[in-house]
Amino acid sequence: MLYRTSTYQTLNGSVQIIELPDATYGEWIIYNKDKPEFFVNVFSNSISDVQIRLLIESHSETIETILNKINKKQGTHLTLGKAPLLGKLKSSELIEWDLEPILINWINHLT
Repeated sequence: MLYRTSTYQTLNGSVQIIELPDATYGEWIIYNKDKPEFFVNVFSNSISDVQIRLLIESHSETIETILNKINKKQGTHLTLGKAPLLGKLKSSELIEWDLEPILINWINHLT
């Protein structure tokens, strides 16, 4: 899929953020140790995305609480990408990214 990728220069170095359109609902780029690794789309037919949608629709979880639980159980460092508050935009370009859904065994072990 084609995404706008922006690179920011911060005090701690460069940060790369994949930007989804503002009107995007139910879709997130998930970073693992500050690198884009997974794509969640709760409207897809991916088994893990369906499981995430069910957790969110039941009002028992948010995407943030799901990521926190996965991090605790799997020892990962999954986060949502956010542009830095302090940083200078170095570049912005369209790049083809092929990001996979979150691993289903990570979602299954949450409940």
